[in-house]
Amino acid sequence: MSIFDDVNNWEKDEGSKIISSILDVSDPVILDYGCGAGNYSFAAAHAFGQKCKVYAVDINKQCLDHINEKAKGEKISCIETVPGREDYRHDFDDDTFDLVIYADMFHGEEKKYGGLHRFVMTEEAHRTLKKGGILAVIPFHLSNFRDKDKKKCKYTYKKLIGEIEALGFSYIENDLQGIHFEKVYSPYYRQKGSVTFDSLERGRILTFVAK
Repeated sequence: MSIFDDVNNWEKDEGSKIISSILDVSDPVILDYGCGAGNYSFAAAHAFGQKCKVYAVDINKQCLDHINEKAKGEKISCIETVPGREDYRHDFDDDTFDLVIYADMFHGEEKKYGGLHRFVMTEEAHRTLKKGGILAVIPFHLSNFRDKDKKKCKYTYKKLIGEIEALGFSYIENDLQGIHFEKVYSPYYRQKGSVTFDSLERGRILTFVAK
């Protein structure tokens, strides 16, 4: 069994259960922003038996092509790929989504915005989420984050939670963990042949409800 088989199994099993535990809505509309290879998009599709609409957004066309090809092969029709924007804004109307997913989208090294694009993304999530909708943030590498003065400092989950709450959200305590899938698709790590599914980094899924 290849690591891609493991990933597919995660999407159908563990990932699906995670999404369904986060969101208790029938026929939800979901945004997976910065979707990469679409692992969380596919997990959402499986979670609701395709009785949902998932918008998979990424600035990388290769990622979107991969998702379209995979969705076609798996006969999944509820995922729609959408090109992302460089300014991290959403091309969606207010009050559109039941769930917004930001998996590994909050970084501290973004040059154009000085590592502060997470504030733009949080504001956009609040705008496009329905009242009572859920924001799911899966952050990694908190040591690379920057504060509002653009100074690099070691962040904690508590500090990040406080920032997001200040932008119109209430934190929902949970014990869920997400996976950092980047190494699965990295040519560097694939060439080294050292990546196994069990070695993939896991981190907390921070969930919030939009007020």
